[in-house]
Parts: sequence; C-alpha cells; structure tokens
Amino acid sequence: MKRLVTDVMMLVGGGVVGAGLGLMFAPHSGAKSRKKMVRMGKMMSNKSDRMMRDLSDRVSDLADTMQGMSGKATRLMRIR
Repeated sequence: MKRLVTDVMMLVGGGVVGAGLGLMFAPHSGAKSRKKMVRMGKMMSNKSDRMMRDLSDRVSDLADTMQGMSGKATRLMRIR
C-alpha cells in the first residue's frame, strides 16, 4: 500500500513539474496555441476522412474483384 501511494505521488509530482516546464518554455500564448491545436485537429480530421474514403474504395474494389474471380472459379470447376 505504501508503494502505491509513493508511485501515485511520483506520478502527480511529475505531472506538475512537466506542466510547469511546458508553460515556461511554451513558444506561444495560450490563445495562439489553442488556435494552432484546433487548426491541426481539423487538418488531421480531414486527412483521416480522406484516408478512410480511400480505404473504403479500395476494399470495395477488392470485393468486386474477388466476386468476379469467384464466378470464374465456379465456371472453371464446372468445366472439369
């Protein structure tokens, strides 16, 4: 139990020190940083949307190809 309390205190202390250092060395004001984060979030969202649409199209094309191959395999098996 004592070890758990020590670990939690170390974690909290590290978080406080990290936050303090982050504020000290931040390149921009809070408002500017928030705007940059929102902009970056929108950009990442747009990229992920494009990637998902591309992936969906590719999977759909693959499914169509596999369906066509299945039909050809069925016809080939009937011939033999």
